[in-house]
Amino acid sequence: MTARERFMRVMTFEPVDHVTNMEITVWAQTRERWLAEGMPEDLNTSFMQVGEPSLGLEGYETLALNATGPIPTCEERVLEETEDLLLFVDGFGRTRRARKSGTVGGTRLSMDTYLDFPVKDLASFRAYRFRYEGSIEQRYPQDWEAEKQGLLASDRPLTLMNPLAGTFGCYSMLRNWIGTENLSYLWYDDPALIHECLEFLTDFALRLLERAVTEIPFDFVIIHEDMAGKGGPLMGPKLFAEFLLPHYRRYIAFLKGHGVRLVLVDTDGDHNVLTPVFLEAGVDGFCPLERAAGMDPVQVRREYGRSVCMIGGVDKREIAKGPSAIDAELAHLAPVVETGGYIPTIDHAIPPDVSYADFLYYLEAKQRILQEFGDMTRFSRTESGSCPRIP
Repeated sequence: MTARERFMRVMTFEPVDHVTNMEITVWAQTRERWLAEGMPEDLNTSFMQVGEPSLGLEGYETLALNATGPIPTCEERVLEETEDLLLFVDGFGRTRRARKSGTVGGTRLSMDTYLDFPVKDLASFRAYRFRYEGSIEQRYPQDWEAEKQGLLASDRPLTLMNPLAGTFGCYSMLRNWIGTENLSYLWYDDPALIHECLEFLTDFALRLLERAVTEIPFDFVIIHEDMAGKGGPLMGPKLFAEFLLPHYRRYIAFLKGHGVRLVLVDTDGDHNVLTPVFLEAGVDGFCPLERAAGMDPVQVRREYGRSVCMIGGVDKREIAKGPSAIDAELAHLAPVVETGGYIPTIDHAIPPDVSYADFLYYLEAKQRILQEFGDMTRFSRTESGSCPRIP
């Protein structure tokens, strides 16, 4: 069984030789800590992109497209700089304030503060959108034919756009252009602007991706939508249905009509109230299920059965507490692994409070579960889609 076959069979509730073993990636600060704790320097820690055979981790292949950034980019410039703070304009035209202390390998310890955005009204949108109207060739790899042949020859799962570098999403693109707070007002204050932006963005996405999905059979797409926190999503089901649902339906129908088998969504938080409308749009599952925000794979499986597949859901806070907490966390998730449609990974990138020793212990303990429930005869099935082994 190839890695590609295994991944797709796990995610579609089919029996496998062993459950796919994946992790996402680590903070640069985490890698720095692990090197000090004895991790080999040549160990790859961008796990999900290419895997790491020495740790038993499988990866995927991805087509690297510029699916989100403006072309041409806006002029990047520094507005103010002190010993610890940087005020600057980025390539999107957003004004940001960043803290420099603690930065490792370009990764900052805290998120930047976003102060201003290029799109504020219909006039500024129409002045900005030319950056997404150019030829799609400039958004593809220069060596397209070689890239395509490499993907076609791979036996690993293929994803369209790199989830770690930002993939296209309706909400996330609006947030990039308009900003979270401004967007929260504009649903009500200027709905015509939002409708026009979304129509334009969906046209852009389909125009961009048509060549790729026509020439390469992709297995899955992760839609990047950081639209939720621990208190819930930044928009409710009613707003989602009014503004985003028509475009989600169109986008997902396009992907699946070109052979993409699975569409997953990353919301970065508690999306429980939006799950039904995501499913109505054609979404198949979610990744990476943020436990700190209350997204528990056990509860999702209990509520939605086989209608939702999942990647993620291992609480990084528990992994940092050592072997006993790790054992308890994996025991909690083991019944979901057993019923299929689930690949357990630490939820999001691994932070620097997780030691290298605890990470290795976690991998060993997880591997035992993945092997145990990889027996080709042990997947639980019901005609109704419910999963009665979840307590």
